[in-house]
Amino acid sequence: MTLKADRKSPTTAVGHLGSWGLLKRVVAGVGENELTGYSAQLAYYFFLSLFPFMLFLTTLLAYLPAQHRTQTVLSILAKILPTQALTLVKGNFEGLLHQHQSGLLSFGVAFALYSASNAITAISAGMNQAYGVREERPYWRVLLMAVLLVLALALVFMIAFAIFFFGPIAANALAGRLGFRLLPFVLDIIRWPIVLLAVILATALLYYFTPNVRQSWRWLTPGSLFAVFGWIATSLLFAFYVNNFGSYNKTYGSIGAVIVLLTWMYLGGLVLLIGGQINAVIKRAGEGVDKKTETPTDARDGPVPNARHQEARR
Repeated sequence: MTLKADRKSPTTAVGHLGSWGLLKRVVAGVGENELTGYSAQLAYYFFLSLFPFMLFLTTLLAYLPAQHRTQTVLSILAKILPTQALTLVKGNFEGLLHQHQSGLLSFGVAFALYSASNAITAISAGMNQAYGVREERPYWRVLLMAVLLVLALALVFMIAFAIFFFGPIAANALAGRLGFRLLPFVLDIIRWPIVLLAVILATALLYYFTPNVRQSWRWLTPGSLFAVFGWIATSLLFAFYVNNFGSYNKTYGSIGAVIVLLTWMYLGGLVLLIGGQINAVIKRAGEGVDKKTETPTDARDGPVPNARHQEARR
């Protein structure tokens, strides 16, 4: 049976909890739901998906007429990856780009789709744990959801990728015809927010489709914003730490770069799951679940036992 309760907006729900109450519930949920363990699982699947994604990306870039495409991609990665991990990725990236073969595109697409689908199913398991529900959907339905979600995310990123790389070219052409000389300058500024919005949209799609719960889009914004900006901040801080204080090469030897990359992926997976936990806490507060299930001794910030299991999607 689905719990019926008055729904509140995310802002009202957060106000009902209070900043401290929200933080306590999220931190408690991370521990109770063992999200750190699911983050390790995500890091493993992310790492397996890296080579197929690079294979697809380098093969696709070889067909595109964008100038300095390789340098642009690597310059973006240099801002978020530690130097050791960047060296590993850069070596494989340039090697694949120089070994371009026409048959690699279809193979790269198939391999990337398979590995990314596995990552989506792992995210789904972590999201179900964050929401406190069991996976009752058939395996074929979960797999189909994962494949369709990968295709949808790929479409979002390809559109953002096209705007980012080919927008300036189109803007220069239109500026000459329309006489609007500032058009290339304006597009050069807004293309970064467009990429950011694409990442937020992709994260919201993950939060909406992967857990086995019914929910509204209005619950997804807080977690999506936290995941995107939290991932950026975590990546920058981790890169700063590794580049200035870390000694992974001395500790792990030749596999130090791999350990750095896996740790970076682990942190990214953890931030993603914490964003889902934030959405779950706000959703329960907005539906009045906390108020109906609180114990008298801890009516403000106590745990919410058993109520989460009533959210399962039939």
